Amino acid sequence: MYAREDECAHAGLDAKDIERIARGLDKYAKAASRLGITIFGGSGSGSLRHKGSLIIAELGAGNYDGGDGACREDDDGLLRGEGR
Repeated sequence: MYAREDECAHAGLDAKDIERIARGLDKYAKAASRLGITIFGGSGSGSLRHKGSLIIAELGAGNYDGGDGACREDDDGLLRGEGR
């Protein structure tokens, strides 16, 4: 797991900060998965769901978005996700 240096620089973000956040999210996603929990985000809200549909917690403030996770390189060689 690593921060994408070129994309961070393009966004004006410190790659070390992004890597720290990603490591934390990765750690908690793995812990949730071991318990059969999915971290779900969509339409601006987030939740923890057990076995796919039972909402066991609603997540507080944040920026949650969903989608299939598709991505591709743009004309500048930067990795972009779907939408926007």
